[in-house]
Amino acid sequence: DMDFLGKPFGPMPALLAVAEYVTKVHAICMRCGALANFSHRKHGSTDLIHLGETESYEPLCRACFEEAKAVKQGAAAQREARD
Repeated sequence: DMDFLGKPFGPMPALLAVAEYVTKVHAICMRCGALANFSHRKHGSTDLIHLGETESYEPLCRACFEEAKAVKQGAAAQREARD
């Protein structure tokens, strides 16, 4: 229901709003073992849709997802400062 940035994806919010029942299935966080509800994109592509499996994505819990996002933002800021 969310994209790799953790934002609502496409028609999912509208579908969830009218659904009679919603069952969310969680993965296991690849970093800490907690329940994971985020798909973290491992590489730097900014395309909204990127087909891939374990080489491109990893399931993360909220804490690990936020940490990974902060690391990516810090790396991007360093690249901009060098350019």
